Amino acid sequence: MEENSIETREAILEDSDKHAGIIKDQNGRYSWVYEMPMLKSFFLLAEVWKVLGIAFLLVLLIAVIFQIFSGGNIADIFSSFLVFALVLLIMMIISIPAYYIVTKANNGMYTVLFEMDDKGIEHTQIKSDKARALEALTMLVGSVAHDRTTMGAGVLAAAGGSLYSSFAGVRKISAYPDKHLIKIKSLLKSNQVYVDENDFAFVFEYIVDHCPGAIVNER
Repeated sequence: MEENSIETREAILEDSDKHAGIIKDQNGRYSWVYEMPMLKSFFLLAEVWKVLGIAFLLVLLIAVIFQIFSGGNIADIFSSFLVFALVLLIMMIISIPAYYIVTKANNGMYTVLFEMDDKGIEHTQIKSDKARALEALTMLVGSVAHDRTTMGAGVLAAAGGSLYSSFAGVRKISAYPDKHLIKIKSLLKSNQVYVDENDFAFVFEYIVDHCPGAIVNER
């Protein structure tokens, strides 16, 4: 059973040149662009809520520890918890219209450039739509001077944050084919890799092949 799985993985990786949605440069780096309707997938909002929740929990924990050492009683601790919970709820509610404004500013789409080689994978939010980004990416890969600031009039310039995950530090890989999503987790960070259906198997098997020590889950 395991041998069949390895053979299947090798067959998928050998067919890497057949994936039209992925561009490979002369250095063996794979690049692709994924576009997602922001109002149909609220993962960005969920990530914001997750960060808010973790931050408020840490502040609450510090406040509780301070109250315990300063002689506070259960009523004081419960009161602090209610205040922090209320503030968190207000922040989450405010973030909903803020998310809508960001969505409109991005023309309703979240466009991401993914770049992957045998060392790791990086995802970067970019300004342009998928068609223009792919055209600029093709020009970039075919050029000698890889300068994004001049190639394609800055089409591939970052519009938001960038996150890099080294394969050496990946501990867990989870695949969600129906969502076109591959989650890769290291000790201190998590990266979300999106790829179109036709290229999903290749990207997933490539990541798994370069993270031999990772736990792999297929949903």
